[in-house]
Amino acid sequence: MTLLTSVSGFAAFGLLVRTYALGIQKRPLSSDPTGHAVVATLFGAFGYYVYNVEERQLALIAGKKELLLKNRARAEEIAKQQAALITQA
Repeated sequence: MTLLTSVSGFAAFGLLVRTYALGIQKRPLSSDPTGHAVVATLFGAFGYYVYNVEERQLALIAGKKELLLKNRARAEEIAKQQAALITQA
């Protein structure tokens, strides 16, 4: 997910939640427009946080994958060397 879609998606969800809560309370949906802005900002900030967490996790996974591939290649090289020693003996 890109940064823009993450932030805007969470902000839109926050507006939806705010509108739904006002609808349940049977209050006018436009009674407090600053409340909508605050909720959209808070949910957008949470979306930004989630985006950064996801990016850090993807970087960690890529690092672990690279390490595992190096270890696998090294293990295969050692196995080939041992097989060569066994066939020579």
